[in-house]
Parts: sequence; C-alpha cells; structure tokens
Amino acid sequence: MDILGWIFNLPGKLAGIAGSGIIKVLGNSVLEPILKGISNGQNTQRDVAVQMIQAEMAANSAKAAIAPAFKGLIYGIGIPPAIHFGASCLSHTFALDWPVTPLPAEYVPIEATILTAFFVSSPLTTLARAGAARLLKA
Repeated sequence: MDILGWIFNLPGKLAGIAGSGIIKVLGNSVLEPILKGISNGQNTQRDVAVQMIQAEMAANSAKAAIAPAFKGLIYGIGIPPAIHFGASCLSHTFALDWPVTPLPAEYVPIEATILTAFFVSSPLTTLARAGAARLLKA
C-alpha cells in the first residue's frame, strides 16, 4: 500500500521540488508578483460580494417598506376571481342553479393566473422559504 501511495504522490513531490528550486534561483522576484495578483483578485472578489449583499439588503428593505401599502390592493385583485371561481364550481357541481355569469373567453386565462398566484404559488413559496430557513439553521 505504501508503494502505491508513493507512486501517486510522486508528481506532486516533483512539482514541489521544481517549484522550490525555481524560487531559490529567481528569489522573490517571481513569487511576489504572483502573490500580489492573487491578493488583489481576492480583494476584488470580496468587494464585489460585499456590494452585492448591500444591494440585496437595500432591495429587501424597499420590498418590506412597499409591501403593506399594496396588501389591500393585492387582496382586492385576488378575492373577486376566487369568489367567482368558487361560486361557479359550487353551482355546477351541486346543481345549485346560481346565476353565475361565465367569464368572456379572453378573461379565463387571467382569472386562472390570478388564482394560481394566490392559492398555489404563494403558499408553496412560503413553505419553500420556511423549509430553507429551517435547513439553514440546522
């Protein structure tokens, strides 16, 4: 087993010996610019990451400030299609003979989109966020 380990580690050992020999011959003139370039690249990446996080925090603050103002508007948009859809389903399913007027054909996809957004997408998004938060805490 030791022979296999030695054989597999041989290229790394040879590269280490060659690298240390180059540094001994050429000195810091070769190593210093390489390390400086790496350091500058890391600093740039850090600065970009910090700026992205700050921008995301500002966007989340703006969303939080705007959300209460639009809550009533959002419910005002979502509740009428839900009532119409529910009344239509109940009337047809149980033969209640309610006078529910069907929507014009061009409005049906709009109602479907609104209902999907309110009663499918929104709860699933909330569940996904809660699950992700729980996983991140673990």
